[in-house]
Amino acid sequence: MTIIHHRLLVTFLRYLLYCMLGALVLFTMVDLLENMGSFVDNAASSSEVLRYYLYKSAWIVDIVLPISMLMATLFSVGQMARYLELTALFAAGWSLMRVTRPLVVLAAVTSLLSLAWREFVLPKANIARDRVWEVEIHKRADLIRPTQNLALTGPDGRLYYARRYDPGTRLLTGLKILTRQDARVTERIDAARAEWDGEHWTLVDGTRRVFDGDAERLSTFTRLTATDLTIKPQAFERDRIAQEDMNIRQLWEYSGLVRQTGGDPRSAEVDLQFNLAFPLVNLIVVLMGIVLASGPRKTTVASGFGLTMAVSFGYYLFMNFGRALGHAGAVPPVAAAWAGNLFYGLAFCGLFLRARR
Repeated sequence: MTIIHHRLLVTFLRYLLYCMLGALVLFTMVDLLENMGSFVDNAASSSEVLRYYLYKSAWIVDIVLPISMLMATLFSVGQMARYLELTALFAAGWSLMRVTRPLVVLAAVTSLLSLAWREFVLPKANIARDRVWEVEIHKRADLIRPTQNLALTGPDGRLYYARRYDPGTRLLTGLKILTRQDARVTERIDAARAEWDGEHWTLVDGTRRVFDGDAERLSTFTRLTATDLTIKPQAFERDRIAQEDMNIRQLWEYSGLVRQTGGDPRSAEVDLQFNLAFPLVNLIVVLMGIVLASGPRKTTVASGFGLTMAVSFGYYLFMNFGRALGHAGAVPPVAAAWAGNLFYGLAFCGLFLRARR
């Protein structure tokens, strides 16, 4: 790494740190003022408030990271342009992309880290935040880890529904099991309850129907050890996650479940594509910031802040508008989620062709 690259990278990281810390403090203070009444009315302890904002900071980081990346790029590259360092490097035969190569590489790595953040950190933090808000602060029932009206797909592909699950005894009540082949149900098992013995489920007081075309075979049982059921009790103890808080894997499973049960998986597919598309904004805004800051107009604090707001909020507006159209079924999921990246990618190409490079 050359001295030029090292100095640019250090300057960029310093501005990025300032922007991230400033955004975290600003978002937290605004939210604290908005929710102060709820904290006081429910006598929330300092520990509960601190943990609530600790978990919420994961969401804030995810939202403000692209804004901070863009602002840090405008200030760091704009500083080089303002003091004619870019002009000197261009005269020495350096291209714009050669000068800013460390920022592009860092932005690509950040996009991958952002994808991992949304996949492994953000969903768990959102669940913990909601549990602190609903259960600890507002003293409401814990509906995040439900025990009633459970529906899920097992590892064997069967659809399971239980009216109630007792985590202490691992007893299922009102169990229904559907086996499907494409859109057709080939088997249905209804049991008053199901008991777990550590290895297998024992179904109690139920019926088993097997469908073969128009024919149906019905059998009843008092106790039936179902050795072919591969689902385990832990599957019924998962947290209930709102669709907007699901990661890619959960959205993939959820969309498959909706499709198997005859529902419309389009909304989940749009959110899945959105989770894949959104992290790429970190690379796109850095590329746009490099081109915008390298122009002959000097980047001041005011102009840098204005450009950041225009580009960032324009991108968020574009992405969320496309997401809403996808949820409504007006455009396909891929187009709904990736249109913003495509539009801003083309905008970067247009600006790059006109830039000093």
